[in-house]
Parts: sequence; C-alpha cells; structure tokens
Amino acid sequence: MDRELIAILFLAILLSGLVSLYCSNLNMILDRSKLVSFYRRQFIEGMGLVKAAVTAYPDNITIYVANDNVLASKALAVLGEYQLAARIQATLDKNFSRGFNGKIEILAGEDIPDTFYASYNELVKEVNGYRIVYERLSYSKPIVDWYNYADLLVYRALDELLSGSRLEAEHLFVNLTKLWDGYGFRDKSVNETGIYAIHKLALFIYLYRALRAAGSTIIYNYRNIYKQCLEIIKRAQDPVYGGIHTDYEVRNGEILVQGDVNVETTSIVVLALYSNYPEIIGDRARSNVVLHDSCYGDDLW
Repeated sequence: MDRELIAILFLAILLSGLVSLYCSNLNMILDRSKLVSFYRRQFIEGMGLVKAAVTAYPDNITIYVANDNVLASKALAVLGEYQLAARIQATLDKNFSRGFNGKIEILAGEDIPDTFYASYNELVKEVNGYRIVYERLSYSKPIVDWYNYADLLVYRALDELLSGSRLEAEHLFVNLTKLWDGYGFRDKSVNETGIYAIHKLALFIYLYRALRAAGSTIIYNYRNIYKQCLEIIKRAQDPVYGGIHTDYEVRNGEILVQGDVNVETTSIVVLALYSNYPEIIGDRARSNVVLHDSCYGDDLW
C-alpha cells in the first residue's frame, strides 16, 4: 500500500471520528427524552393538538394552531415520535388546511410571502376549558421595519435561500450578526422590553446550518455566536418539564433564564438543532457540491 493511499485512509478515519464527535456533541446539547415527555404532557386527548404552555395563563389553556401545532408536528417527527406527530398533523389537515399562516412554514421548507405582516389571534372556539386560537396575518398592516427584528431577518434569509439567492441570504445573515451584543440579539423587541428570546438564538443556528449547506464560508467568521447560542439554549431546558423556556434577562453580565416553558420555543429549537430542514433549504441555493456529514455538518465546539 503506497503512502498516498495510506494518507487518504488516515484522513477518512480522522474525518469519521470528527463526524461521530460532532454528532455526539449535538445530542448532548439537550435531553431528547425530556423533550418528548414535554410534548406528551402538552398533548390534549380528544382534540389532537398540544396546548401552548405549562403554567403561564392564558397560554396554559390555549391551543395555538400556528405557530405551535404546525411546528410541534414537525418537531415530534424529528424526535422520532411519528404517531403523535401524525395525530397532530391529521387534525391540522382536517380542520385547518395544514394550519400554515404565511410565515412560520418557512421552517418546514415552504415558501412564504415576500412581505411581512402584523398578526392577530383569531379565537376559533372554546371547548372543555381550552381556547383554540389561530394566529393569522393582518394584510392591511405590513411590517415596514422588519429588518429590525432578528426572527424576521432569519425568515427572510431562509426565503432567499429557497429562491436560490445565497448572496442575499448572506447579506441578511451579516445584518443579523450586527444585532449580537455578546449576550443575545438586541433587536427592536429587546430594546423595548429588555428581554431576550430563546427562539431567536435557535433561528440563528438554523440559518447558520442552512448557509453552510448552501456552501457559504462567511458563517465561520461567526462561530463564536453559534457556540454561545448553543450554550444558552442548553441552559434553557427545564429540568422538570423538559421543554425550553421562552426568555432570558442579563443582569450584571449574568444570563438569567426565565419565562414559561412553551411549545413554540421548544419546537423551533428542535428544528434548528436536530432536523434536516436547514439542509433542505440550503441545498436550494448551493453553487457547488459540498460534502456534509450524517448529522448535517454542525460545527459545535
């Protein structure tokens, strides 16, 4: 066996070990069994849907079609809970025409409108002490300053990738990083409330992975943000309920996780960390073939 072949085999073994290490670290970020337990706890028998939150009123008695159940059905399938995912999806298909709302479905690789709109909650009905609510878009109220919101920057960047524009997505990604203040994404919402949102950290990871799949290299300049997002998300998993807390504050340089544990935040985290949706979207904008590993090439540590 010549030296060149030996070198190739050695490199293959090394890369295989790195892939295993990355996958192992990915699975160590959160306790997946507790995530599943959280969804099971939130599932309402007889309705075929999950309620939004654990303790915070009125979300603890509210069932949101979108975003919560649309995202939960996808997240549960990612976690291997296919039966529960199918039950939720069947309810959405039968009663709510899939439940999409023109925004959140981008996280499932579906195209969304080019304009963002303010939303409102439509009360569908009240039954057995629960409220079923459908978040819909108010088409008379476009959001003209969407670029000031971290989540909307991500949604627009993902939609650009779906349409094949990696360069525009990269531009939006860089604008997103400019909102990072060392603790989180200080967008317009944070400036108004002082509260950071966990789901926006997950959305950054989602976009990072999508751009990586698209062949982007600029993302590697921001690996420090990627790692910090993962660290905060890891701290946000509730040890009892298993889901992810919604918010955190920063006091004297210390991150304090707070807010209830809810389905929307938990589902966005699951899709960002464990699904292959980022790769599905990123592949649409690939300019060159790029190898990615069995856990979708996450550079965790």
